Amino acid sequence: MSDDYRPDPDILLAQVQRAERGRHAGRLFIFLGMCPGVGKTYAMLQMGRQRRNDGIRVLAGVVETHGRAETAALLDGLEVLPRKQIEHGGHLLDEFDLDTALARRPDLLLVDELAHTNAPGSRHQKRYQDVLELLDAGIDVCTTVNVQHIESQVDIVRQITGIAVQETVPDSILDRAHEIQLVDLGVEKLLQRLAEGKVYLGERANAAAEGFFREGNLTALREMALRFTAERVDRDLEDFRRARRDSSPWKTNARLLVGVAPTPYSESLVRWTRRAAARIGCPWIGVWVEGVRKLRPDEEEMLARGLALVRNLGGEVVHVTGDNVANALLEVARERNVSQIVVGKSDTKYPWRRSLTDRVIAGSGDIDVCVVRPFAGKRSRKSAEIPTEPGKWNDYLSALGLTALMTVVGWLAVPVSGYTVPAFIYLLAIVLASLRWQRGATLLMAAVSAVSWDYLFIPPRFTLHVDRAEDMAMLSMFFVIALAMGHLTTRLRMREKAERQRQRHTDALLRVTQQAALSPETGKGFEAALRVIESILGGKISLLVRQDDHSLGHTAHAASAFQPDDSEFAVASWAFANHQPAGRFTETLPSAQAIWFPLQTATSAMGVMGLMRESSALSFTERQAMEAFALQLALVLEKEHFIQAVQLAERLEEGEKLRRALFDSISHELKTPIAVIRAAVETKGGTPADPCIVEIDTASRRLQRIVESLLQMTRLESSVIEPKSEWCDVNDIISGSLETTRDLFKGRELKVEIPSDFPLVKTDHQLLEQCLTNLLHNAAVHTPDGTLVELAVLRRVKGIEIIVRDHGGGMAEGEEKKIFGKFYRSPGSPAGGSGLGLSIVKGFLRALGGEVIARNHPSGGAEFAVRLPVETMEASAAIPPP
Repeated sequence: MSDDYRPDPDILLAQVQRAERGRHAGRLFIFLGMCPGVGKTYAMLQMGRQRRNDGIRVLAGVVETHGRAETAALLDGLEVLPRKQIEHGGHLLDEFDLDTALARRPDLLLVDELAHTNAPGSRHQKRYQDVLELLDAGIDVCTTVNVQHIESQVDIVRQITGIAVQETVPDSILDRAHEIQLVDLGVEKLLQRLAEGKVYLGERANAAAEGFFREGNLTALREMALRFTAERVDRDLEDFRRARRDSSPWKTNARLLVGVAPTPYSESLVRWTRRAAARIGCPWIGVWVEGVRKLRPDEEEMLARGLALVRNLGGEVVHVTGDNVANALLEVARERNVSQIVVGKSDTKYPWRRSLTDRVIAGSGDIDVCVVRPFAGKRSRKSAEIPTEPGKWNDYLSALGLTALMTVVGWLAVPVSGYTVPAFIYLLAIVLASLRWQRGATLLMAAVSAVSWDYLFIPPRFTLHVDRAEDMAMLSMFFVIALAMGHLTTRLRMREKAERQRQRHTDALLRVTQQAALSPETGKGFEAALRVIESILGGKISLLVRQDDHSLGHTAHAASAFQPDDSEFAVASWAFANHQPAGRFTETLPSAQAIWFPLQTATSAMGVMGLMRESSALSFTERQAMEAFALQLALVLEKEHFIQAVQLAERLEEGEKLRRALFDSISHELKTPIAVIRAAVETKGGTPADPCIVEIDTASRRLQRIVESLLQMTRLESSVIEPKSEWCDVNDIISGSLETTRDLFKGRELKVEIPSDFPLVKTDHQLLEQCLTNLLHNAAVHTPDGTLVELAVLRRVKGIEIIVRDHGGGMAEGEEKKIFGKFYRSPGSPAGGSGLGLSIVKGFLRALGGEVIARNHPSGGAEFAVRLPVETMEASAAIPPP
């Protein structure tokens, strides 16, 4: 095969990794429509009924019929999950019961209206977050959504219809969909359904016909839905072509970049970039350039929304610092091999100053720049005023006091030097003041100094009249120097403040790492580290660490400042299980008292860290610092876990070496004495009534089984088992096992079912016989006398399956895998036995290429299924010709 047509190993590996990640997750089926009334819920219910008829457990979690009789009729015969009532504002609101759905664990759950906003007090703010939790729990979900609710399409919908859609779902959840099915309906047919009252009822239908449901709007929305579905199909086809390395004009190394700024236009630019990246199937990044200016509260909120939108839509967030935004964006673009920069079109033209768009285009070089028309998003609810900093009024008072002092000095100097010297005294004072005080205080001082010099010193005195041009120029210089020096000093001071804050966070991060990782006593190290974090973030910190069974410990770390109650622990558990921040200041369980961050590493979550404080929401820099602290603590905990794992592995290895040596020595030393005892018993076989002989015979058989088990386990661990496949009769294998265990089945009923025309199989006779012997021995030992034991042999497409079932008490919950461990004995097991029988069965079957599965039978008792992929042959074909 030519290399050009070989499958791309990198693409195949990525597909395998995606399949591995999604193996235990549920599948998502989405019915997409252009608007309400096209039949999405109807199609979803039809799918649910079809799956139910196929024998799948289907549960209708939440279905909105909107009074449509034909839709409600499809609920007949489907099990409907009762709604959960949440009180809000004196009213009871019906919402989807997520906890009950997780407890019921159906095969397929129907959840209508993916973009729905949950009532306050729900675990998640949005219904799509409920769906994500269901998928992570391994439950298949079928849902519905309209194209106008997709986050990347919001701006286009507003441009077309003039309506700002408030309920949206991120595009990333659609990327997780196993299947997206378009539910399409012609515009005329939809308008007819609206007129017939099959979409909305009463006045609501009239309002919809006059507003949203206009023919032009519906046609545009239908085109959007068709295009979105087609782009999805194109991406799937492109993945297939890339994996097969088929020649395709779609091959690209494109990467898009968009700047995220604290403006209402950022969200629109981010959505446009996501749509463009989805069309050409390339990655994209959102860049925030942090300057020296302190952001206002409303700007911080807009920046946080923009960056959160980048993450929700599947982009990568990059944070850089710099005064020149255009140069910073271009530098990132060159470092990250960006092929196209997305910028917004500027409305205002300043002749004396180029816009950001112009500067990016001028310095872009080989990088393409795409200029788009952004739409203003929703304004912040926070006040746009800059909070007054402490000491600001002191600066103004000090400036007035210094001006008065300079006036006195100038008044005393006038008789000697003339009226020009006070002007220079004022200028010197303004320069000195600008080095210490804020720009406003410096400008105030310049204004008061100019008025004072004009009124008190320039002839004619005690008037504001100025005759000479040089005096007017000097007055102007007051303001020029004050403005220039004040601006420069303010910039330097803001830069210094930003650098100090960054340095403070960096030093704190270093101290946290040193205290937690390098402290000789882990407890004291974590206590010092948490106190450092509290000093930076201004709150109380609680740390919950993962336990040995990989569950989250309910008791907080001894160094924690507060112990979470049951409600807070539920929030922390959700953050731990879903690897996402939750709690206060987030969209998940925002009514909590603390915000919880998972201690997430590349391998797993090591715990959660919570912050409780009374102040306002976390700023962007504080959130970044919190995430950095959480990552460092997670790495320290992971290091401790790895150290303990290595130490445990070393101890286990030493123990295994000693145990293997002991097994080998004891088993071989016992083999000869047991053989002598067995020979002596068989010699005395003529006197079976002698109770001593019977007791010796029973004990020697038991001891022989134990020694054989030890020898077989030694063979398994030394990897010296090499199966010898030959054509075997399954009846002979079963007969040999029954002969070996005949003493154990005295007083018991044994039922064997095997087809009379069962073919020969190619396998290792001895290994398979030993497996069946151990399974029968296990069934006899763990069931009371008189219990029925069944053995059945079934023929499968690619081999055979042997089932051994007893009618005893069965296995305890969770023991299905534990019982195959070495020396494992179930609680309440009868005395005797080594606990190696089932472990040997698993090892022998692994050598034969098969497997054994333990489970409880629905009618009672334990059942072991041996699945062996073997070659079969009809018995007649195995008879040699005469």
